[in-house]
Amino acid sequence: MRRSLGRFERPATDLYRSLFVNLEAFVRGIRRCAGSPRRVLEIGCGAGIVTEHLATAFPDADITGIDICEKPGWLCAHRTGRTRFLRMTAAELRATQPLPYQLVVIGDVLHHVPRLHRRELLARAAELIADGGVLVLKEWVRQPTLAYLMGYCSDRFITGDDVHFMGEDQLRALVVEVFGAESVHSQFHVPPWTCNLALVIGRSAATES
Repeated sequence: MRRSLGRFERPATDLYRSLFVNLEAFVRGIRRCAGSPRRVLEIGCGAGIVTEHLATAFPDADITGIDICEKPGWLCAHRTGRTRFLRMTAAELRATQPLPYQLVVIGDVLHHVPRLHRRELLARAAELIADGGVLVLKEWVRQPTLAYLMGYCSDRFITGDDVHFMGEDQLRALVVEVFGAESVHSQFHVPPWTCNLALVIGRSAATES
């Protein structure tokens, strides 16, 4: 439906998304915890709008966005030799044995992934993180609020996806299961809603063993 809007697709997408998340604030939060990464990976990049913000925030980094959609990054306006998009899964990327990434971003992806496959996705992401690097995992977490209900209805009935959102405790439990007990270094909420929770995750000895 969005692509039928033609040249109005990008402004309509930006307006719609701004109702739920401030991407500039999200990337500012990422910058505070990521330092100056040389290589950045976004898993589940979709249209490439977050990737575009990452490329602006980290102009000296090599940025890769991956997704299983037909044309990853189709709305990204920041296309240079340092930004690329690949149609593949995290497991497929891992199989290519790339150099590790100092920053991996997974934003609002897990609730679209079948529950039985979420651990596998995070495990493959863990294998792509460089020593000393971080994964920023953002999710729309379940809350007894009107904002949460709006976000749920948006994904479930407007996009038509069979989504399943986790509560904060469930999300943390999954992260600890994959990355280890001391893996969550910090967290931040992204305006305009506290449903936007980002966990800053580092590799632990348990991850590497």
